[in-house]
Amino acid sequence: MSDVVLYSFFIFLGGFIFIGLLSVRKRQKSAEDYLLASRSISPAFVGLSGAASTASGFGFTGIIGFGYVMGLAGAWFIFGIIAGSFAAFWLTSRRFRTYSQRRNSVSYTEFLATGTQLKARYLQVVLGLVSIVAVTLYATAQLTAGSKALHVMFEWDYNAGAILGAIIVLIYCWAGGIRASIWTDVAQIIVMYVAMSLLMITALHEIGGFSGLYQALKSIDPKLVAIFPQDNPFGPLLFIAGCLSVGISFIGFPHVMVRFMTLKNAKDTKKAVLWYEGSYGAFYITAYIVALCTRVLVPDAADFDKELALPSLAIELLPDILVGVILAGIFAGTISTADSLVLSSTANLSRDIFHKYKDSYMFMKISTFAVTMLALVIALVGSKSVFDLVMFVIAIMGAGFAPLLLIRVMRWKITETLALLMIAGGLAAAVYWRMQGYHAHVFDSLPGMMSAMVIYAMGRLYLFQNRKLAKSS
Repeated sequence: MSDVVLYSFFIFLGGFIFIGLLSVRKRQKSAEDYLLASRSISPAFVGLSGAASTASGFGFTGIIGFGYVMGLAGAWFIFGIIAGSFAAFWLTSRRFRTYSQRRNSVSYTEFLATGTQLKARYLQVVLGLVSIVAVTLYATAQLTAGSKALHVMFEWDYNAGAILGAIIVLIYCWAGGIRASIWTDVAQIIVMYVAMSLLMITALHEIGGFSGLYQALKSIDPKLVAIFPQDNPFGPLLFIAGCLSVGISFIGFPHVMVRFMTLKNAKDTKKAVLWYEGSYGAFYITAYIVALCTRVLVPDAADFDKELALPSLAIELLPDILVGVILAGIFAGTISTADSLVLSSTANLSRDIFHKYKDSYMFMKISTFAVTMLALVIALVGSKSVFDLVMFVIAIMGAGFAPLLLIRVMRWKITETLALLMIAGGLAAAVYWRMQGYHAHVFDSLPGMMSAMVIYAMGRLYLFQNRKLAKSS
């Protein structure tokens, strides 16, 4: 790869680091500022930052590989994540922002555990542990995605990209906590979208527009232009329901929901949701069109890693300086999510697990380093499939957190025991679904969330019957 690509990449990367370092000017050495930016962020920045953290490197790697294989039928996934997340955020975000401040909650899991009956401390520890596992694995997927991009572009060893990503994540987090993460997210989502749009326009021009794309996909394999997935044993309706469940699972993402906690005013949550959905939807629709174009322009082969199709396409179609922009967009996406996830785990360690250090600024920085190193080690030795790892983590967060968040913000009654049963049952259902291989047809977040809600309904019925018996006796 030419020096122009390398220079272009590092210029953009240096710009992102500079933006993150600027946040030091507003930094306050307190737990609330490190984790919530003193609740001072505008709705536009909250929405754009949330979109960047959700879109991530997954949009450049995992979703490209998924579209490469699925064809037009995979567009239901894009519909599901946009429609499902919009409905879920619209229903819960304002309540979450309001109630979390009233309870003085600084972390997502701290909010979920407050207000329950019995020994809520046990619930908080369990929620913290589940969150640490989930978000650390998610951060691992981001470092893996970034390493893949650098491997294709510069033929660097996979480990080099992961190590570089981990270093930049630490710089962001240590510089200004979540404020640095949000500021860089805003710049990164813009670069990510511009990079993806450039590639979409160029690829469509090469193919002959949307009509040419359709005909080319059909000539490769008629299944690629089918409206619904072919040979799905569960049928199209459950497949679509599974896609919607992935979008609904977003309210179970600690690193995304915590951004609503940083808002200046609770009344601005709806504006933040609109900023989120607009930027997120635009990016993923564009990304999926590019995914379909890669199926036409990048030949399939037995040993070809589909998640590398986008950088391969960029090298083939774009001038060197724009290839550097694409690479910066991919790497920016991985970092924008990884730093948010690391901060989320930091909050879990300080607020949920080691509660006596909840206000220790130094402990939080040490926790940030430890979580980043753990994610890096897993990225270096673990699986290189970004899509599978991300979808499994989404199932964990969707089944473990999303139903409980809905119950907490709607102020429905729940006990600690019932909450723990919901988490255990939801996670067990999602893991069983994946172990059976059913997730290849219907995403495992659907059975996980449904199981949790069924357990809640049964638990409430049991408690109601007990109260009736107590009164009658």
